[in-house]
Amino acid sequence: MPERSNNSTYNLLYHRIIGTKTLLGRKLLNYKQREIKYIVNYIRSNGNSGLIMDIGCSTGQFTRVLASEFGESHVQGADISKKSIERCRKRNPKLTFRYISNGFYRENEGKYQHVILSHVLEHKDRPARMLKKLRSLLSSDGSLIVSVPQERIRGDSALPENLYNLIRLKFENVHRQKHSLSSLSSLLSETGYSYNDHRYIHSIIKAKNKKCFGNHSLVVCSKLAKA
Repeated sequence: MPERSNNSTYNLLYHRIIGTKTLLGRKLLNYKQREIKYIVNYIRSNGNSGLIMDIGCSTGQFTRVLASEFGESHVQGADISKKSIERCRKRNPKLTFRYISNGFYRENEGKYQHVILSHVLEHKDRPARMLKKLRSLLSSDGSLIVSVPQERIRGDSALPENLYNLIRLKFENVHRQKHSLSSLSSLLSETGYSYNDHRYIHSIIKAKNKKCFGNHSLVVCSKLAKA
């Protein structure tokens, strides 16, 4: 999806599609829950005394899970969709949700110990541009945690959203790029990060952690590269 706020795209029905998919992934098939558990454990093992930012928070489901683990005062969400942020604030009045406007990165420079980019990067035509911007949000010892789908054909994990777009006569794949461990690691290195850890999340098999056809997602954890 183009790198701009498109509130006609992120309408209420689109949000409900995303929310339903996330809920099924957590409660029924469990792959989303395993992805979240890995991220939570990584944060715990790398220090969780500072602020955590969920970039591209969408419905706020993941932000709420993080808040239940680390406390409401330690977790914030942000999104380019003003309507998404309004819905999140209304549903979660105790949590902080920020609209990503022009001054967002400047106003929050060096503020976060962990920044999480969960299933956002595949929507970007220029992912390097976003990763460079996110560097400014991190404290000197901060971590960037990126989660991306592992698709067989670009967009196959976003079939409901793509079908919804077709119904609305929006003839575009919501996933702009596919990312592998190799390509994502290179991209992170090129934009000022150093690889720290990764985990493949299989759609069914809990213990499987290797590249294979049945993977749901890949989580790559990185730190700011030392000058």
